[in-house]
Amino acid sequence: MKRENINYLVVGSFVLLMVVVFFVILYQITGRTGPMDTYYVIYSNVTGVKYGTPVLYEGYQVGQVEKIEPKREAGSTRYQLTLAVTRDWTIPSDSIASLVASGLLSAITVEIKEGTNPSLLKPGDYIEGREAANIFAAVNEVAGELQDLSRESIKPLINNLNNQINSLVSDLRDLTTNSIRPLVDNVKQELDQQVFVDLNKLLDNLNDGSERMLQLLDDNNLNNLNQFLDNMETASSTLNDLLDRIEETRAAMNGVLIDIDELVVDNQENMKVSVNDLRKSLDVISQNINAIVYHMEGSTRNMHELSRQLRENPGLILKGSPQPDEATSK
Repeated sequence: MKRENINYLVVGSFVLLMVVVFFVILYQITGRTGPMDTYYVIYSNVTGVKYGTPVLYEGYQVGQVEKIEPKREAGSTRYQLTLAVTRDWTIPSDSIASLVASGLLSAITVEIKEGTNPSLLKPGDYIEGREAANIFAAVNEVAGELQDLSRESIKPLINNLNNQINSLVSDLRDLTTNSIRPLVDNVKQELDQQVFVDLNKLLDNLNDGSERMLQLLDDNNLNNLNQFLDNMETASSTLNDLLDRIEETRAAMNGVLIDIDELVVDNQENMKVSVNDLRKSLDVISQNINAIVYHMEGSTRNMHELSRQLRENPGLILKGSPQPDEATSK
């Protein structure tokens, strides 16, 4: 009997211990690990939020959602969340509590973004709330708008465009059948005749040109052309020699000019003396020009008289009387 009591005691103790462990684990899971402070935040949509939703402060869990209360204000329903936060946890007054999800499949959490205001919130105060961005709702909304756009705008536009294209194709078919094809046939016929005439003219011109080329390229013309090229080569050589001689002459003239320049520089004083003497001679001549002209006039008269006498009596030269001998006369 005593042994059975011991067994019951052991089993009861084990069960009691397991119950205590269960409640401890449950308490840990719910996030209530000690004394808590209460804060409030209001949202217009609390999708995914429930009792026990973790409350994070810059990613660190500081509590959980204790209660969700709907409130009707100004004609709309809003939801007040009661947050249980670790006691004495400092929260600046400009902090923001947002509903966020770390991934597409992650649970919603209340993320408190720390503010910079030095004043702190007191337990029981309201934290400014920011709605969560619901990706799936946004995708559904965009899909709905795209569906409406496709139904109301794109599809009618495509139908209208299709009708316009069909009408344009029909008009082009009629234009091709009734206008362009006959015009093309007519132009083709005219071009065929004109091309045939132009081709014959071209062939005649080519034949005439080939005959003229053959005439130009006969043996005599080729010989003349070769001779002309030889003459041009000879003339080019002669011209080169002439240019060389001209260059030599130019160099010699440069030397002569240099010598003349040196001569003028060296005999500058002598030339001044000669010019002065020439000026004096011209002055003397200008002073005696009247006497010189008078004597020249007398000589001219005597020459005229002598020529007149010789014309009248040419023998005067032979019959001239000799001059008297001064010795005999004495």
